[in-house]
Amino acid sequence: MGLAMLWVMLFHAYPFRFQVRILDEIKSAGFAGVDVFILLSAMGLYVSIKRMGGPLRDFYSRRAARILPAFWLVVGVYSLWLRLQGRISLTVAAWSMSTLYYWFHVPGTFNWYVPALLAFYLLTPLYVRIFDRCPRKEWMTAAMFPLAYGVYRLTIPLGINYTEDFVNRLPAFALGILAGYYLLEGRRLTARHALTWGLLALCGISLEVLRRLHVFYISPCYVIAGVLMGFCLLAAKGISRLGEGPRRILRLLGSCSLEIYLLNVIITREFDTLAPLLDRGPRHLFYYAVVYTLNILLALLLHRGIEAVRSRWKKRAAA
Repeated sequence: MGLAMLWVMLFHAYPFRFQVRILDEIKSAGFAGVDVFILLSAMGLYVSIKRMGGPLRDFYSRRAARILPAFWLVVGVYSLWLRLQGRISLTVAAWSMSTLYYWFHVPGTFNWYVPALLAFYLLTPLYVRIFDRCPRKEWMTAAMFPLAYGVYRLTIPLGINYTEDFVNRLPAFALGILAGYYLLEGRRLTARHALTWGLLALCGISLEVLRRLHVFYISPCYVIAGVLMGFCLLAAKGISRLGEGPRRILRLLGSCSLEIYLLNVIITREFDTLAPLLDRGPRHLFYYAVVYTLNILLALLLHRGIEAVRSRWKKRAAA
């Protein structure tokens, strides 16, 4: 999760270029970090809902308690600042705080990821119920690829294709649920599994080749979903070989990834406002070194502050 967050931040640094083709290709694919978030989140959701002993409302309340305080605080303060500048109306600010703006395509709002993530949370119990009853879980997961694409094609004539960021990531969500199931089952990565993920990655790469040859257009999300599980397994293997220091840093970034992301979206939107204050040189290296360091530090403080308040609240409620 921490590695994915760094990748997303690199992608959001739109004006910056390495001026080395392979590195710039990796940078331009950084939006795939969100697909990693969704896969890992879905894996955690499956494990959580299967281990949950209480009612379903406890599942939803824990998810809301993790997401909404940080979202409301960051988006609320930013919306207030935008309102004081006259850049948005109070109505737009209210839509932003509601998290419903994405589904109604409200102009002037931003950040599709949190509304989509909340939708995945709502979807999880129903999907898990169907998934658990399905004797062919891998086939059900594979079916999510054409199903998601079919839903996306349907959104076009309905005029709601602005939801594509959510719809096209349904395969990543399904893969995460399958990974959570494997985790609870204690499945090991066998040669057959490795071959399956390798063939799926080959399908994803083939889609990308056809895309680049302009044979047909399909969202890059399906290309990413094809290689996603293989990528995550290889990345996890590589991270496991790192020393404890780098792993601790990545774990820390992963635990604060929501707060880092929320602040990073604002930094990305406000480049024209902030850059004149800090920019040095045409490649913006100094600017991003400063603002991204502050981004991470503020996110760590925000995360710890919210967790401290939540801990006190729990102790008071239990007393």
